[in-house]
Amino acid sequence: NFWILPILAVFLISASGNVINDFFDFEIDKINRPDRPLPSGRISRKRTFIFYFILSSTGLIISLFISLNFFIFALFNSILIFLYSFKFKKTVLGNLVDSWLACSVFLAPVLILGDFSGLLNSKATILAIIAFFGNYGREILKDVEDMRGDKIEKARTLPIVVGKKKATIFGKIMIFIGSIFLFFPFKKLIYLIFAGICFLLCLYILTIRDVKIAQKLIKIVMFLVVFSFLIAII
Repeated sequence: NFWILPILAVFLISASGNVINDFFDFEIDKINRPDRPLPSGRISRKRTFIFYFILSSTGLIISLFISLNFFIFALFNSILIFLYSFKFKKTVLGNLVDSWLACSVFLAPVLILGDFSGLLNSKATILAIIAFFGNYGREILKDVEDMRGDKIEKARTLPIVVGKKKATIFGKIMIFIGSIFLFFPFKKLIYLIFAGICFLLCLYILTIRDVKIAQKLIKIVMFLVVFSFLIAII
């Protein structure tokens, strides 16, 4: 029963991110996804924003009852979620914010049970680091894949700013950095076997020229990484 409130808080704040994203994507969705509730007129922008506010506020209030550290963490992420949708989404900073939000899920349990100092010696922090670099690299490769559409929308993503080749190399470097941390958290043989497989897959990803295939393979690697952590803990 202890974990019900934290899970609910995370769910509500994450859901608020989807709602506020739809709010700011209103004009784009009128062209690309006119059948969605907001652009189709089934729900007004005003009601959408109110719904976002209710979800976010409820999640933050619940987090306050869990612990002060968790509330600070949740408040910080809630602000980032808003700024991501409002300003950062189609900029160079967008993938950094998105990757932080993705990896922070693994940090949340540490703050629920302890304080920020606990992050320094936690295996969850290593998992978060792997998730951050893996997701960051994948998002950059995804932006390389989406360059044509992003140019039409006048986005300022990394591939558009520095070019396709440099962005692809940088994205793959981020993936490689993340893969190095695979060998840090556990010394169990079963974990090291899975870590070795993930590391070899990451090296293989570095050789793939098709960014669409590469970023899909990263998803598989991230699933294997989380699975290997669970095996090591059990």
